[in-house]
Amino acid sequence: MKPKWVLGIDLGTTHVKALALNERGQVVFKDNATPRLYTPANGFYEQDPQEILTIVRSVIGECQNRANVVGIGLSGAMHTFVVVDATDSPVTRVWTWMDQRSSSTAQQLRTQGAGEKWYFRTGCPVHSMSPAVKWLHFGRFTGDLRPIALKDWIFYELTGQWATDFSTAAASGMMALSGVWDEEILRSLHLIPNILPPIHPWDYAVKGIVLGGSDGVMAHYGLNVVTQADTGVLTWGTSAAMRVSTNDAIPQQFMPNGSFAYFMGPGRGYLVGQALSNAGNVLAWISKVLKMSIQEIIQRSVALIELPAPLPLFIPYLFGERSPLWDETLTARFEKVRPEYNAEHFAGGVVLSLLALIRAASTRLETSMGSWKSVYTGSNLSLATQWGRAVSKLFTVPLYSVQSEDVSVLGAAKLAAEQQGWKIKGEFTDVVAQELESSEKPLAARFLARVDETVAALNDCP
Repeated sequence: MKPKWVLGIDLGTTHVKALALNERGQVVFKDNATPRLYTPANGFYEQDPQEILTIVRSVIGECQNRANVVGIGLSGAMHTFVVVDATDSPVTRVWTWMDQRSSSTAQQLRTQGAGEKWYFRTGCPVHSMSPAVKWLHFGRFTGDLRPIALKDWIFYELTGQWATDFSTAAASGMMALSGVWDEEILRSLHLIPNILPPIHPWDYAVKGIVLGGSDGVMAHYGLNVVTQADTGVLTWGTSAAMRVSTNDAIPQQFMPNGSFAYFMGPGRGYLVGQALSNAGNVLAWISKVLKMSIQEIIQRSVALIELPAPLPLFIPYLFGERSPLWDETLTARFEKVRPEYNAEHFAGGVVLSLLALIRAASTRLETSMGSWKSVYTGSNLSLATQWGRAVSKLFTVPLYSVQSEDVSVLGAAKLAAEQQGWKIKGEFTDVVAQELESSEKPLAARFLARVDETVAALNDCP
């Protein structure tokens, strides 16, 4: 007799990840696939929705061959945009959050004053990442076309029913902070509410498929910190984000620091955070340019950062910028370059700037939302990795990490398990930031001081 499994699927920007749990909450299956990223023109970052659907069906089929899959939970990257027609078929590829083709439309909205108004109403900044901005730029306002999120289309293909969750709708820039489609903004977009999917809580299920939520919300869910307003969550992947949950989202509180604020649903509060466009994607870039592995880049860079010798200043906006300025037109460059610098110094400057981005984002978020007692993150930032050890020095509170799993896909799997009534234990985390030895504290203090100097330097750059 086949065992019972539940399956979590995370539709990430770089990978489609899958994770299955059995009735005891044990991880019994893991897999990931890398859909092709299409860049047919400058600023275009697209994926093929049919390819992603094929990957999803394949991983479901593989698990069904091994077990009785009784539930499937979904997680999806924020700000995905795909246009479907009257037959519910995509007429575009998926425009990922990285896609910048609508930057001119975003700039026009900001210049006209609509940017601040929409931001105030929805908690979603007006930026080329926003599906609302993408739809306005798309410009084909016919009655049989409509914009939807990738996760919602996958849910439709698996269940035959259209639905979106609050967090995904919030990240579209079309939902009011109160949790309904904003009719005033929709009129500006030549849309009406009934053409968009109905909005449901993340535990809404059809045929055993649980709707789930955005990857940020599912990360909080997987880490058991949805209701903990004094706990920050750091996710690190292609992009990065610092997030915290709160009962209320007050524009005068989150807007001055450039935070987003996404409603998670009735009784579940808001997810407020800082989004960083430049993270793992920048490490991948410098690795390719210098022909060094990412691990080697980090190892050599951290050693240089711990020394007093100067490094070039890297302005890190290689993929535009989000928090706090929300200006996708910013670009990257090196400054304060000396003739004695070699490849290691440039790598060190890049890594130092990424640490500064994390430090600055967490400081801004704590300033506006209150201090934290702890920070939670995924396994890729545990002390088992050198990058995790470097990042842990940015915080003065304990850093907790999932031992071996991606937190968003774990959240999706847990959601499916709890939909089945399974009692999944919450001990998925372990303390990875131990108290520093007295001999290490001066070194850690110098490390943090150097990061703070870089934060100040980046703040001074136009």
